[in-house]
Amino acid sequence: MDLILTVLIAFTLSIDAFSVVLATGMIDKKHIVKMSLSFGIFQGFMPVVGWFSGNEMKHFISSFDHWIAFFILSAVGIKMIYESNMEKKFKIDLKMLMILSTATSIDALAIGIAFSIINSPIIIPAIIIAIVTFFMCLSVTFISDRMKIEKAEIFGGIILILIGVKMLIEHMI
Repeated sequence: MDLILTVLIAFTLSIDAFSVVLATGMIDKKHIVKMSLSFGIFQGFMPVVGWFSGNEMKHFISSFDHWIAFFILSAVGIKMIYESNMEKKFKIDLKMLMILSTATSIDALAIGIAFSIINSPIIIPAIIIAIVTFFMCLSVTFISDRMKIEKAEIFGGIILILIGVKMLIEHMI
């Protein structure tokens, strides 16, 4: 697979992670680097898992991956909206970070399966995917500093729900 196509795939895979970091980073900027690193690692690791899983896993995952991502992202989004009017604010703890990292990297798993089907090596593309995702997510620091949104929790929750709906619709079409 050529480098330009690999970078385009990496950019495409990183958009969901970028959106999640943007949504939650507006609330608490101290988590942006940790989230960027987690999303980058997961986005780089999942294609390798998919590549080793090969053809058999493709049919199993493709039938419900969009539902998993939809429910996880929607649940987190609803929680953010619900907690926006409460004293206790939305927290990104390790468990939440792992859930979000997994939910946004399911497509990367499928890309790994595709790479195995076309007998393409996976290590260099996985590294590129991880690096692009990390820097895309890290760029949220500059964007969120310029955004002044009164109810960032509500906005962030809506973004997460919309990402889940987008994933669901893309797989149903």
